[in-house]
Amino acid sequence: MNILMTNDDGVHDPGIWALARALVARGHAVTIVAPESQRSAVSHAITLHKPLRLTPHFEYESEKNISVYSSNGTPSDCAMLGVLEVLPGADILISGINGGPNLGEDTIYSGTVAAAMEGALLGVRAMAVSMSEYGMGDYGLAASFSAGLAEQLNNPELPKRTLWNVNAPPVAADQYKGFRITRLGTRKYTDILQKRIDPRGRPYYWITGQLVRDLDDEDTDNAATAAGMVSVTPMLMDLTNHELKNSLCITDPMS
Repeated sequence: MNILMTNDDGVHDPGIWALARALVARGHAVTIVAPESQRSAVSHAITLHKPLRLTPHFEYESEKNISVYSSNGTPSDCAMLGVLEVLPGADILISGINGGPNLGEDTIYSGTVAAAMEGALLGVRAMAVSMSEYGMGDYGLAASFSAGLAEQLNNPELPKRTLWNVNAPPVAADQYKGFRITRLGTRKYTDILQKRIDPRGRPYYWITGQLVRDLDDEDTDNAATAAGMVSVTPMLMDLTNHELKNSLCITDPMS
């Protein structure tokens, strides 16, 4: 397979390299087009008001079957540049491995997920890969599992405009407990907006928050990762509430 990779943590982040090397070890060619620096939580932002640049990284020439570029744009920009310019014949786009979770509603804000979503919108099979916990450096299971899953997703019988969102526990491949096909769960936070005062007496704000770990149903991504399993969530680009659409009774507001 010809695999296009990106992320939101930057071209030099260890997560993207762990997965790229796992894919090469299975005989695939990898092209990386990733942000030049950290772009977390930018969601699906694209750059419209300044030029986008592509920079080849010749320092990685010794990496067999891996070509590397960075861009001054967002993760979604990188996905677009990769699919439309650098590797138009890509079989699959993989975004990650992200250094923390992208579960439940957090996927709305995620640059990792948005980059994969952009690939799906452009007609390329796409997968986002994240760690289910922050600050854990072992990408072994996430890389091995995702490399094997990518081969299965490169299947013409599967719909292209579907994003596969993977969250893996931060453990070695030999500690694998299995996986579940899941739906998005719920992520709730407290103290989301913190107000502080600077030395000049002026207020400023941090967007932050502490996660409240609700007990989700067993079929959610939260429950799967809490059990130490890999979560695989198929996500559609269609945000329509079809159940409500088919049952809603609204009279003509202009009558």
